[in-house]
Amino acid sequence: MKLWNRKWIWTLIFLALFMLLSAVKVVVLPQGGSVTYLSLLSLWLVTYFFGFKYGLVCSVLFGLVRMGVDRLTGEAVASQLLPLLLEYPLGYGVFCLGGLLKEPQTDTGSGSDIGVRAEPFKLKMGYVIGICCQYVLFVISAVCFYPPDREGFWNNLLFCMLYDGSYLLVEGVITLLFLCVPPVYEAIYYLKYVATHEQEDDTLNSF
Repeated sequence: MKLWNRKWIWTLIFLALFMLLSAVKVVVLPQGGSVTYLSLLSLWLVTYFFGFKYGLVCSVLFGLVRMGVDRLTGEAVASQLLPLLLEYPLGYGVFCLGGLLKEPQTDTGSGSDIGVRAEPFKLKMGYVIGICCQYVLFVISAVCFYPPDREGFWNNLLFCMLYDGSYLLVEGVITLLFLCVPPVYEAIYYLKYVATHEQEDDTLNSF
């Protein structure tokens, strides 16, 4: 099957990756939250490939899928509607915000002989914006709807910040290190080109 300029195929690929990587959890915390192998990166790449508007719809959809995956894998999931909205449709939907970034006007190179545009700033910072916004929403949800048994608001807030930061920070650092590996980001640039451009060379039927 040809993958050149087939948005729906790439969306299904990223959705399948997101489901698989969301189910494989390195660490699961007792009160909800887990470290996964790059699942949030596969979520962000939908927006990175296809832009903010498309990424918004897909990110919300992926959030709902993650809610189902968490329930099936036994991770603690909120039972109230508002925290569910904050932690899933909104908590994962914010990854589309990185699609609003513009690459600084510098010479980043062509990326390859077929004119793939390298976007190191947007690739990394878009992910950082997404995970930081998700962190804020997770903390708000925890403090407002199921605060820990600590004395005083500030103690509860500090505990929630440390708790949610413990697993999101680990996954974020692992992903950013992964994105700093040259073959990785070069492959991402190339795949973005394939996903968003018509095939120009008839000898490249698929890959």
